[in-house]
Order: sequence, then structure tokens, then C-alpha cells
Amino acid sequence: MFFSRKVKKILKEQAGEKAIMAIDNLLTPIFYSAPEKLSEEEQTIVFIEALEREINNGGFSQFFFNSSGNDVAETVGALRKVGSSKFLSLLEAAIAQFPNSFVPKNQTEREQILVNIEDDAELIWEKLEGEFYRYEEDIHALMLTYISSNIRMFR
Repeated sequence: MFFSRKVKKILKEQAGEKAIMAIDNLLTPIFYSAPEKLSEEEQTIVFIEALEREINNGGFSQFFFNSSGNDVAETVGALRKVGSSKFLSLLEAAIAQFPNSFVPKNQTEREQILVNIEDDAELIWEKLEGEFYRYEEDIHALMLTYISSNIRMFR
């Protein structure tokens, strides 16, 4: 793959969050311009990093409101693929605030639902965000293990 040597070099030279951020910096620009050019494994990392970025910058309401909300199902799948339990359960609890636990891919539809549920949902989301910020699960280690196990699929 295109960045294979770069990802391997990052894995050798950096650890934890710094390594993930460096890899994400390689992948995210491609994802937003031509997602079909990324492997499923590469997209897995991008989905999780988008979740982390949005939650840390504005919480679950921002995650669902922004374009990252288009990929909620993919983000759930990504968390499962890397073996997350804590972050997965937090996201699933946040999703449960939507009617029938369904988050529309369409941003306009999602925004309308958010207007209707946000007052009640925000109370729950704030509690979930507090748990998220504690990082009781080492999501970066899970992603690094996943990358190492699937290195041939990384750029």
C-alpha cells in the first residue's frame, strides 16, 4: 500500500496516542477526499479517530450533528473490530437516545431528530462523555494492535 513504510516507521518510532494521531494524519485527508481509496482496515482507524475527535471537541451532540454522524454504524463496527468494549458501550448508549436507536445517515434528517431529542439526550450524553474522558479503556493500544495485526492493509 501507498504509505506502508510510513505506517511501519510510525509504529517503530512512536507509541500510544502519538502513533495513532500520526497515522490518522496520513489517512484522514484521503478519507475526506476519496474514501474508496482507503482499505476497510484504514477506514476503521479513521472512524474511531473521528469519534474521539468529535467527543473531545464537543461531545456526542457534535459527533452526531457533524458529518461524522453519517458513519455511526461504521463507527460501531470499527469499535467492534478493534476489540473495544467500553467505548463501544458508551457509543451504543448514546445511540439509544435516538428513536428506535437509529441514527440516520442523512445529515439533514439527523439534525431534525437532534433538535427534538437534544434536551433529554444531552443529560445522558454528558454522563457518557464524563466516562469517555476517563479513558478507562486504552483505545489507542487497541487500535495499534489492530494496525499491527493488519499492517499489510495499511498504506
